[in-house]
Amino acid sequence: MPEIALDAEGERVLRDAQNFCFQSRVSILAPEHLLAAALLTLGENRPGLPTAEEVAGAFLMVQGMGSEETDANVMFGSAARDALNTVARNVRVAGGTAIDAHAIAVGVIGSGEVNPMFFAELGWSKDRLLAALG
Repeated sequence: MPEIALDAEGERVLRDAQNFCFQSRVSILAPEHLLAAALLTLGENRPGLPTAEEVAGAFLMVQGMGSEETDANVMFGSAARDALNTVARNVRVAGGTAIDAHAIAVGVIGSGEVNPMFFAELGWSKDRLLAALG
């Protein structure tokens, strides 16, 4: 069975998600970090997705900001791990081997691990977001 792996775009999403942790001063990566990073990456080249401002605002409202800078290594929370497992399973079922930003966005949304308040703050329903992602 072929190995499922992140492509360059998928690696960028994970790096950006970790950077969100450092910027918001938290050490645990959540599904919202993954989804926000994937949406921002996809939004650079795809019209009709939430704006960077919408994503940043929703992210901040849901995840908040820590009081002190973190110098710890960022660790994946259980919900983020479960969401990424869903992403990998979706790619495998579709016969693919590469996890890109689109696969991360769609898989994380479909995983059920994202706090529903993220979508409410974003002003986009799951269905509308999935339709925009295609």
